[in-house]
Amino acid sequence: MNVRRIDHVRAEVAIMWYRTLLTLTVGFFLSPELALAQHDHHQLGEVDFPISCSQEAQEEFNLGVAQLHHMMYEQARPHFEAAAETDPECAMAHWGIAMTSFQPLWHPTPEEGLERGRAAVEAARDIGAPTEREAAHIAAVEAFFTDPEPPAPDRPGDHEARVEAWLEAQREVHEGYPDDVDAAAFYALAEVSYAMTQFSPEEEHDYARQRRAGALLERYLDDHPNHPGLHHYLLHNYDSPELAHKAEEVAGRYNQLAPETPHALHMPSHIFVRLGEWEQVAELDERAAEAALRHAEDDPHAMGHYVHSLDYMMYAYLQMGEEEKARETLERARGIRDITQGPAYAYGVAAPQARYYLEQQRWEEAARLEPRTPDVVDWEAYPAADALFHYARGLGAARTGDLAQAEAERERIGDAVRALRDDGDDYWAYMTEALGQAVEAWALYERGETEQALTLMGEAADLEDSMDKHPTSPGEVLPVRELYGELLLREGREREAREAFEASLERTPNRRNALSHLERA
Repeated sequence: MNVRRIDHVRAEVAIMWYRTLLTLTVGFFLSPELALAQHDHHQLGEVDFPISCSQEAQEEFNLGVAQLHHMMYEQARPHFEAAAETDPECAMAHWGIAMTSFQPLWHPTPEEGLERGRAAVEAARDIGAPTEREAAHIAAVEAFFTDPEPPAPDRPGDHEARVEAWLEAQREVHEGYPDDVDAAAFYALAEVSYAMTQFSPEEEHDYARQRRAGALLERYLDDHPNHPGLHHYLLHNYDSPELAHKAEEVAGRYNQLAPETPHALHMPSHIFVRLGEWEQVAELDERAAEAALRHAEDDPHAMGHYVHSLDYMMYAYLQMGEEEKARETLERARGIRDITQGPAYAYGVAAPQARYYLEQQRWEEAARLEPRTPDVVDWEAYPAADALFHYARGLGAARTGDLAQAEAERERIGDAVRALRDDGDDYWAYMTEALGQAVEAWALYERGETEQALTLMGEAADLEDSMDKHPTSPGEVLPVRELYGELLLREGREREAREAFEASLERTPNRRNALSHLERA
């Protein structure tokens, strides 16, 4: 980019910044049409990320950043591509494409995303960033797409190394440009993303990173009350039993920033699940699911957001005793005919089906649950999700006396654990092993091996509780700690049973079955 063009762009940017901010801000307060100009009719909140590009490119860029902050990655990318097309000298448009190519909080980046991200970074480098600030942002995303040295032994290890490199680079951008609200927001996202790679049974849950990142986001909220990233990432950082109460006010506001964006409608329910506020969860996810279906008419990727909300809806309806709505949600999950492949999406299809029978203690039907339904999901690729069918079938079989089937389901869960360990996915290997142990423990109990059953169920509960829930899930399909309390209650050990149910409710408040069992105990 030549010096004359730089001077021209910088002169133009002063006017353009205000116009773009006004477009999004007016759209937020007055009408969805103004919020996204001619592109669509959704409100997104207020984004002002000034770059050295043409006015038209800046407008597309801000829309892309807004969608990026909502984790609507596939929906954000076309805006960055449009910015690159309208202004071929806009390096930051390619930064945006790279930022849509990885989803740091959810799962390791597939090779397709890595290739696209590397190409986008290279394009940005070839054009050249005209300001130090833009160069810093490009360097930060480049850190993620730079292959770790030495290479990691598996995909989760590779993901952890990339997120850590991105975290350190994003920290530098934030510290170098403390007035850049987007730099602060992405730094907070990097903190919680890296924290999610660190859960293991040996680690204490001090949530130090989440506390630090949450406090940072809170400092910016007064000056940027409608910024989508500040709201969204604060909810993720406070998505834990210890911290959820700190996010209740923001949870009540976030969906209002983007009332037609599926993930923005859904995300506050992460906090309301932690608080046991089921009506809020159900209402938000009903809206999110319907918005996702509307988006899916033009964008099949939106179906991933749809099934994610279905799982939260199922969880909430069952806690509220809304059996008919839960049944309708079950049919919606079974009726999926097209979906983007991914571990989070596979989980969102499998989990509601398992929950429906286990939460209602419909053991015979649980034992007959049809695995790998519907067949549009590549279940072989997602062993943690696939194992949920066998958890439901195994518990159902054990509790109805079919111990041969229970043993067979336990073995299939074991197969899933081995596949997860082979892939280096320790988090889901541990969580899935806890399910297998729970099935095995109940089968032992039915055989009359009571002490062995209680010991194993207690160990399984400890293992599950040692890992926090993943953002993929509203909570465990049927908490093992509750099963442990049930066994203790059957054996007349009321004090220990009460302790088990109270511990379960501390982790997952206001659960219908735990409250009922606690009353009996």
